[in-house]
Amino acid sequence: MKPWVRFGLRLAVGGALITLILRRVSWEALEAVEPARLAFGVVAALLLLLAGQCVAARRWKILLGPGSPPWSYLARLYLIGTFFSLFLPTVVGGDAVRAVATAHSTSRTGNAVASVLLDRLFGVAAMMAYLVIGLLVAPELAQAMLGRAEWRIPGGLPLIAAAAAVLGIAAILLVRRSARLSAVVKEGWTAIDALRRFPGRAVRALALGFAVQACYICLWIVLAGAMRFNLPVATFLLAVPLVTLGTMLPISLAGLGLREGAWLLLLRNAAIPDAQIVAYSLLYFAANLMLGALGGVLLAFRGTGLGGGTPSEAAPSGESSG
Repeated sequence: MKPWVRFGLRLAVGGALITLILRRVSWEALEAVEPARLAFGVVAALLLLLAGQCVAARRWKILLGPGSPPWSYLARLYLIGTFFSLFLPTVVGGDAVRAVATAHSTSRTGNAVASVLLDRLFGVAAMMAYLVIGLLVAPELAQAMLGRAEWRIPGGLPLIAAAAAVLGIAAILLVRRSARLSAVVKEGWTAIDALRRFPGRAVRALALGFAVQACYICLWIVLAGAMRFNLPVATFLLAVPLVTLGTMLPISLAGLGLREGAWLLLLRNAAIPDAQIVAYSLLYFAANLMLGALGGVLLAFRGTGLGGGTPSEAAPSGESSG
Protein backbone atom coordinates (compact mmCIF):
# COMPACT_ATOMS: atom_id res chain seq x y z
CA MET A 1 0.00 0.00 0.00
CA LYS A 2 1.38 3.40 -0.98
CA PRO A 3 2.31 5.82 1.83
CA TRP A 4 -0.21 8.44 0.74
CA VAL A 5 -2.96 5.80 0.83
CA ARG A 6 -2.04 4.79 4.40
CA PHE A 7 -1.92 8.45 5.39
CA GLY A 8 -5.36 9.00 3.87
CA LEU A 9 -6.83 5.97 5.62
CA ARG A 10 -5.51 7.04 9.04
CA LEU A 11 -6.74 10.57 8.43
CA ALA A 12 -10.17 9.23 7.48
CA VAL A 13 -10.34 6.94 10.53
CA GLY A 14 -9.27 9.70 12.90
CA GLY A 15 -11.65 12.17 11.29
CA ALA A 16 -14.55 9.71 11.44
CA LEU A 17 -13.89 8.91 15.10
CA ILE A 18 -13.64 12.51 16.21
CA THR A 19 -16.70 13.50 14.11
CA LEU A 20 -18.75 10.71 15.66
CA ILE A 21 -17.69 11.77 19.15
CA LEU A 22 -18.31 15.48 18.53
CA ARG A 23 -21.79 14.83 17.17
CA ARG A 24 -22.79 12.88 20.27
CA VAL A 25 -21.84 15.50 22.86
CA SER A 26 -23.59 18.67 23.99
CA TRP A 27 -21.32 21.71 23.86
CA GLU A 28 -23.46 23.83 26.18
CA ALA A 29 -21.42 22.42 29.08
CA LEU A 30 -18.39 24.40 27.87
CA GLU A 31 -19.97 27.80 28.45
CA ALA A 32 -18.62 27.99 32.00
CA VAL A 33 -15.04 27.12 30.98
CA GLU A 34 -12.69 30.12 31.17
CA PRO A 35 -10.59 30.66 27.99
CA ALA A 36 -7.71 32.17 30.00
CA ARG A 37 -7.49 29.06 32.19
CA LEU A 38 -7.50 26.85 29.10
CA ALA A 39 -4.73 28.88 27.47
CA PHE A 40 -2.63 28.65 30.63
CA GLY A 41 -3.28 24.90 30.79
CA VAL A 42 -2.17 24.35 27.20
CA VAL A 43 1.04 26.35 27.70
CA ALA A 44 1.82 24.46 30.92
CA ALA A 45 1.10 21.16 29.15
CA LEU A 46 3.45 22.16 26.32
CA LEU A 47 6.24 22.89 28.81
CA LEU A 48 5.68 19.55 30.57
CA LEU A 49 5.74 17.73 27.22
CA LEU A 50 9.00 19.48 26.38
CA ALA A 51 10.47 18.62 29.79
CA GLY A 52 9.44 14.99 29.38
CA GLN A 53 11.15 14.72 26.01
CA CYS A 54 14.32 16.37 27.28
CA VAL A 55 14.52 13.84 30.12
CA ALA A 56 13.70 11.03 27.67
CA ALA A 57 16.62 12.15 25.50
CA ARG A 58 18.90 11.73 28.50
CA ARG A 59 17.51 8.21 29.03
CA TRP A 60 18.17 7.44 25.37
CA LYS A 61 21.76 8.66 25.69
CA ILE A 62 22.34 6.26 28.59
CA LEU A 63 20.97 3.37 26.54
CA LEU A 64 23.18 4.26 23.57
CA GLY A 65 26.18 3.80 25.82
CA PRO A 66 29.77 5.02 25.42
CA GLY A 67 30.42 7.11 22.33
CA SER A 68 26.82 8.28 22.15
CA PRO A 69 26.00 11.61 20.45
CA PRO A 70 25.51 14.76 22.56
CA TRP A 71 22.30 15.09 24.56
CA SER A 72 21.33 18.23 22.64
CA TYR A 73 21.36 16.26 19.38
CA LEU A 74 19.25 13.44 20.85
CA ALA A 75 16.78 15.97 22.28
CA ARG A 76 16.49 17.55 18.82
CA LEU A 77 15.74 14.14 17.30
CA TYR A 78 13.07 13.55 19.94
CA LEU A 79 11.32 16.79 18.97
CA ILE A 80 11.65 16.02 15.26
CA GLY A 81 10.24 12.56 15.98
CA THR A 82 7.20 14.24 17.56
CA PHE A 83 6.70 16.19 14.35
CA PHE A 84 6.74 13.01 12.26
CA SER A 85 4.48 11.21 14.74
CA LEU A 86 1.72 13.64 13.74
CA PHE A 87 1.69 12.04 10.28
CA LEU A 88 3.26 8.58 10.64
CA PRO A 89 1.77 5.66 12.65
CA THR A 90 1.69 7.10 16.21
CA VAL A 91 4.90 6.94 18.25
CA VAL A 92 6.29 4.17 16.02
CA GLY A 93 6.77 6.64 13.18
CA GLY A 94 8.75 9.04 15.34
CA ASP A 95 10.83 6.16 16.70
CA ALA A 96 11.71 5.05 13.17
CA VAL A 97 12.88 8.55 12.29
CA ARG A 98 15.06 8.67 15.42
CA ALA A 99 16.57 5.27 14.66
CA VAL A 100 17.38 6.09 11.04
CA ALA A 101 18.88 9.50 11.86
CA THR A 102 21.03 8.11 14.68
CA ALA A 103 22.19 5.19 12.55
CA HIS A 104 23.36 7.55 9.80
CA SER A 105 25.03 9.95 12.22
CA THR A 106 26.91 7.35 14.25
CA SER A 107 27.41 4.59 11.64
CA ARG A 108 26.17 2.07 14.23
CA THR A 109 22.88 0.89 12.77
CA GLY A 110 22.25 -2.05 15.07
CA ASN A 111 23.09 -0.07 18.20
CA ALA A 112 20.86 2.81 17.08
CA VAL A 113 17.87 0.58 16.38
CA ALA A 114 18.33 -1.38 19.62
CA SER A 115 18.65 1.82 21.66
CA VAL A 116 15.39 3.23 20.27
CA LEU A 117 13.56 -0.02 20.97
CA LEU A 118 14.98 -0.20 24.49
CA ASP A 119 14.14 3.46 25.02
CA ARG A 120 10.51 2.75 24.14
CA LEU A 121 10.42 -0.41 26.27
CA PHE A 122 11.79 1.39 29.33
CA GLY A 123 9.16 4.08 28.84
CA VAL A 124 6.35 1.54 28.59
CA ALA A 125 7.70 -0.34 31.65
CA ALA A 126 7.60 2.84 33.75
CA MET A 127 4.13 3.66 32.45
CA MET A 128 2.81 0.23 33.39
CA ALA A 129 4.43 0.56 36.83
CA TYR A 130 2.37 3.70 37.43
CA LEU A 131 -0.73 1.77 36.36
CA VAL A 132 0.05 -0.99 38.88
CA ILE A 133 0.57 1.64 41.59
CA GLY A 134 -2.82 3.11 40.74
CA LEU A 135 -4.44 -0.32 40.95
CA LEU A 136 -2.87 -0.93 44.36
CA VAL A 137 -3.67 2.42 45.96
CA ALA A 138 -7.18 2.82 44.56
CA PRO A 139 -8.75 -0.58 43.73
CA GLU A 140 -12.28 0.78 44.17
CA LEU A 141 -11.59 3.58 41.70
CA ALA A 142 -10.11 1.08 39.26
CA GLN A 143 -13.25 -1.03 39.53
CA ALA A 144 -15.42 2.02 38.88
CA MET A 145 -13.37 3.01 35.82
CA LEU A 146 -12.81 -0.43 34.32
CA GLY A 147 -15.57 -2.59 35.77
CA ARG A 148 -17.96 -2.23 32.87
CA ALA A 149 -15.40 -1.79 30.14
CA GLU A 150 -14.99 -4.71 27.77
CA TRP A 151 -11.53 -5.07 26.30
CA ARG A 152 -12.07 -8.01 23.98
CA ILE A 153 -10.15 -9.07 20.90
CA PRO A 154 -11.88 -11.34 18.34
CA GLY A 155 -10.42 -14.83 18.66
CA GLY A 156 -8.90 -14.13 22.08
CA LEU A 157 -5.51 -15.39 23.21
CA PRO A 158 -5.19 -18.23 20.64
CA LEU A 159 -5.39 -15.72 17.79
CA ILE A 160 -2.84 -13.45 19.46
CA ALA A 161 -0.46 -16.39 20.03
CA ALA A 162 -0.83 -17.58 16.42
CA ALA A 163 -0.19 -14.09 15.04
CA ALA A 164 2.88 -13.68 17.28
CA ALA A 165 4.24 -17.06 16.13
CA VAL A 166 3.78 -16.18 12.44
CA LEU A 167 5.47 -12.80 12.90
CA GLY A 168 8.33 -14.41 14.83
CA ILE A 169 8.97 -17.06 12.16
CA ALA A 170 8.81 -14.43 9.41
CA ALA A 171 11.30 -12.24 11.27
CA ILE A 172 13.73 -15.14 11.77
CA LEU A 173 13.58 -16.10 8.09
CA LEU A 174 14.09 -12.48 7.04
CA VAL A 175 17.15 -12.10 9.26
CA ARG A 176 18.70 -15.35 8.01
CA ARG A 177 18.21 -14.41 4.36
CA SER A 178 19.73 -10.93 4.71
CA ALA A 179 23.39 -10.67 5.68
CA ARG A 180 23.04 -6.92 6.27
CA LEU A 181 20.00 -7.35 8.50
CA SER A 182 21.76 -10.19 10.34
CA ALA A 183 24.71 -7.89 11.06
CA VAL A 184 22.34 -5.19 12.35
CA VAL A 185 20.62 -7.70 14.67
CA LYS A 186 24.00 -8.94 15.95
CA GLU A 187 25.15 -5.40 16.69
CA GLY A 188 21.84 -4.64 18.38
CA TRP A 189 22.12 -7.75 20.54
CA THR A 190 25.58 -6.62 21.63
CA ALA A 191 24.09 -3.31 22.75
CA ILE A 192 21.38 -5.12 24.71
CA ASP A 193 23.93 -7.45 26.29
CA ALA A 194 25.89 -4.41 27.47
CA LEU A 195 22.94 -3.48 29.70
CA ARG A 196 23.09 -6.93 31.27
CA ARG A 197 26.79 -6.52 31.99
CA PHE A 198 26.36 -2.98 33.34
CA PRO A 199 23.01 -3.05 35.20
CA GLY A 200 23.63 0.42 36.62
CA ARG A 201 22.82 1.87 33.19
CA ALA A 202 19.52 0.00 33.11
CA VAL A 203 18.61 1.24 36.60
CA ARG A 204 19.35 4.86 35.63
CA ALA A 205 17.36 4.51 32.42
CA LEU A 206 14.39 3.09 34.31
CA ALA A 207 14.58 5.89 36.90
CA LEU A 208 14.52 8.46 34.11
CA GLY A 209 11.60 6.55 32.60
CA PHE A 210 9.65 7.16 35.80
CA ALA A 211 10.55 10.86 35.60
CA VAL A 212 9.34 11.07 32.00
CA GLN A 213 6.02 9.42 32.79
CA ALA A 214 5.64 11.68 35.85
CA CYS A 215 5.88 14.68 33.52
CA TYR A 216 3.12 13.26 31.32
CA ILE A 217 0.86 12.42 34.28
CA CYS A 218 1.37 15.93 35.69
CA LEU A 219 0.49 17.28 32.25
CA TRP A 220 -2.95 15.67 32.38
CA ILE A 221 -3.41 16.82 35.99
CA VAL A 222 -2.65 20.41 34.94
CA LEU A 223 -5.15 20.20 32.07
CA ALA A 224 -7.74 18.78 34.47
CA GLY A 225 -7.17 21.79 36.71
CA ALA A 226 -7.68 24.09 33.75
CA MET A 227 -11.01 22.37 33.09
CA ARG A 228 -11.89 22.50 36.82
CA PHE A 229 -12.19 18.70 37.05
CA ASN A 230 -12.30 17.47 40.63
CA LEU A 231 -10.53 14.14 40.24
CA PRO A 232 -8.20 12.27 42.64
CA VAL A 233 -4.58 11.80 41.61
CA ALA A 234 -5.12 8.04 41.43
CA THR A 235 -7.44 8.65 38.47
CA PHE A 236 -4.47 9.78 36.41
CA LEU A 237 -2.22 6.93 37.58
CA LEU A 238 -4.85 4.57 36.17
CA ALA A 239 -6.14 6.45 33.14
CA VAL A 240 -3.03 8.02 31.60
CA PRO A 241 -1.24 4.69 30.92
CA LEU A 242 -4.43 3.15 29.47
CA VAL A 243 -5.12 6.16 27.25
CA THR A 244 -1.50 6.20 26.08
CA LEU A 245 -1.58 2.50 25.20
CA GLY A 246 -4.80 3.04 23.25
CA THR A 247 -3.33 5.86 21.19
CA MET A 248 -0.38 3.67 20.19
CA LEU A 249 -2.69 1.76 17.85
CA PRO A 250 -1.66 2.87 14.32
CA ILE A 251 -5.18 3.43 13.01
CA SER A 252 -5.52 7.22 13.23
CA LEU A 253 -3.30 10.26 12.98
CA ALA A 254 -1.62 11.16 16.29
CA GLY A 255 -4.25 9.11 18.16
CA LEU A 256 -6.99 11.56 17.18
CA GLY A 257 -10.38 10.11 18.08
CA LEU A 258 -8.87 7.18 19.96
CA ARG A 259 -7.68 9.43 22.78
CA GLU A 260 -11.04 11.15 23.13
CA GLY A 261 -12.92 7.86 23.07
CA ALA A 262 -10.64 6.38 25.74
CA TRP A 263 -11.16 9.34 28.08
CA LEU A 264 -14.91 9.20 27.55
CA LEU A 265 -14.89 5.52 28.47
CA LEU A 266 -12.69 5.90 31.54
CA LEU A 267 -14.42 9.01 32.94
CA ARG A 268 -17.99 7.89 32.18
CA ASN A 269 -18.73 7.59 35.94
CA ALA A 270 -17.01 10.83 36.98
CA ALA A 271 -20.09 13.08 36.61
CA ILE A 272 -18.31 15.22 33.99
CA PRO A 273 -20.20 16.27 30.83
CA ASP A 274 -19.01 14.48 27.69
CA ALA A 275 -18.27 17.79 25.96
CA GLN A 276 -15.84 18.75 28.71
CA ILE A 277 -14.09 15.38 28.55
CA VAL A 278 -13.64 15.71 24.78
CA ALA A 279 -12.38 19.29 25.17
CA TYR A 280 -9.99 18.07 27.86
CA SER A 281 -8.48 15.54 25.49
CA LEU A 282 -8.28 18.06 22.64
CA LEU A 283 -6.31 20.44 24.87
CA TYR A 284 -3.58 17.80 25.00
CA PHE A 285 -3.78 17.43 21.23
CA ALA A 286 -3.29 21.20 20.89
CA ALA A 287 -0.17 21.10 23.11
CA ASN A 288 1.18 18.12 21.15
CA LEU A 289 0.58 19.96 17.86
CA MET A 290 2.61 22.92 19.12
CA LEU A 291 5.45 20.63 20.22
CA GLY A 292 5.32 18.92 16.82
CA ALA A 293 5.47 22.33 15.15
CA LEU A 294 8.63 23.08 17.14
CA GLY A 295 10.07 19.80 15.89
CA GLY A 296 9.16 20.79 12.34
CA VAL A 297 11.02 24.09 12.73
CA LEU A 298 14.09 22.24 14.02
CA LEU A 299 13.86 19.86 11.08
CA ALA A 300 13.71 22.75 8.62
CA PHE A 301 16.60 24.72 10.11
CA ARG A 302 18.85 22.04 11.66
CA GLY A 303 17.89 18.79 9.94
CA THR A 304 18.49 15.36 11.46
CA GLY A 305 22.25 15.20 11.02
CA LEU A 306 24.63 15.32 13.97
CA GLY A 307 26.21 18.55 12.79
CA GLY A 308 23.04 19.95 11.23
CA GLY A 309 21.60 19.16 7.81
CA THR A 310 20.64 15.74 6.53
CA PRO A 311 22.12 12.57 8.02
CA SER A 312 24.26 11.93 4.95
CA GLU A 313 25.86 15.37 5.34
CA ALA A 314 26.73 14.91 9.02
CA ALA A 315 30.05 13.49 10.08
CA PRO A 316 30.03 10.58 12.52
CA SER A 317 31.11 11.45 16.03
CA GLY A 318 32.38 9.32 18.87
CA GLU A 319 32.27 12.05 21.50
CA SER A 320 30.11 11.64 24.54
CA SER A 321 28.39 14.54 26.25
CA GLY A 322 27.02 14.60 29.75
